[in-house]
Amino acid sequence: MTMPLRKPLYLAIFDHVRENIIAGAYQADGRVPTDGQLMRRFHTTRATVSKAMKELERTGLIQRRPGAGSFVRPSDSSNGAFVSTLIAGLGDTEFFEPICAQIAQACHPCKLSLIWGASTLATPVDGDTKIETFVAHLKTQNVTGVFFVPDELTEDAADNRNLKIAQTLTAAGIAVVLLDRDVVPFPEQGPYDLVGIDNMAAGHKQTRHLIDCGCSRILYVTRPGQLWTKTARIAGYRLALQQAGLPSADHAQVCAGDATDLTFCKSLLKLNPDGIVCFHDPVAAHLIQNFQKLGVRIPQRIKIVGLDDVRYSEFLPIPITTLQQPCASIGTQAADLMVRRLNRDKHPPRRILFDTRLIVRTSSHLDVDK
Repeated sequence: MTMPLRKPLYLAIFDHVRENIIAGAYQADGRVPTDGQLMRRFHTTRATVSKAMKELERTGLIQRRPGAGSFVRPSDSSNGAFVSTLIAGLGDTEFFEPICAQIAQACHPCKLSLIWGASTLATPVDGDTKIETFVAHLKTQNVTGVFFVPDELTEDAADNRNLKIAQTLTAAGIAVVLLDRDVVPFPEQGPYDLVGIDNMAAGHKQTRHLIDCGCSRILYVTRPGQLWTKTARIAGYRLALQQAGLPSADHAQVCAGDATDLTFCKSLLKLNPDGIVCFHDPVAAHLIQNFQKLGVRIPQRIKIVGLDDVRYSEFLPIPITTLQQPCASIGTQAADLMVRRLNRDKHPPRRILFDTRLIVRTSSHLDVDK
């Protein structure tokens, strides 16, 4: 059984001060509790309090004045700004819901007004939507910033629709913060802030786990399409194989297809894998379901690891070993970057990539407690 991680004390202090700012306990530009007061309240050291206060300052909630103390940050040009969360394609909605929810929570103390889509936590933009028309609609809503999740492009896509969306938003004076993935092919870096996970490190960690479990014939299985995160994870997968002295991954070992298709699953078995790294949990779940239909024993014959730790992954008949993304941290950091951009921050584009947490379950390890 995976035990929940205890929140670090500096984050508890951060949350305490932040919640009081939201509640109006400290008047605008008013003094917040001193380091000494917080040390006594939380029975901790000055270093721990200092770490919490630096985080509050970094997120724009307070100002530290040497010799005077810490004060609630006065309102700025982002105060009351309207922002939106935009997902170009909704294939991964379940994963992005907690990130969008955290963005909503983080926007409140930052004085940002978040506009949702009519029936979803994010405004969808499908391939039939005219980009210029959609951006013009955002302008009529006085939207000045967009948290943008680029879509997966088809393998034969002639143009980069994601980049065009971002460029059209920028041309209209709307700030863009990317979530999870870039608008250019990996390993290129686009001219926008990006918050997500280190996808190359994630692919490496997935593969390294299977190697540590004794696997030596490891496939990477993904759905078709062009996606920045996918290419990065495959690069990490290949690096882990190379570092372990296993055959370098070639095109035969990276298999793109529909995991719900029994014929595709049969084709994977012909490659005789003993481990499979999946792009994300939905691929892993469908593979496990079809392999069970084919009489393949999981994890005895094939060990499987996914990514995202979606809600159902631990409740399947064979719970999925997966990597958990820090959705709360991603959402909070994205809101912080948006505030900076709306305040005309001229810093070069930032890339804030978090680590993932391995959660071992039955799909890769028979003796794991359920």
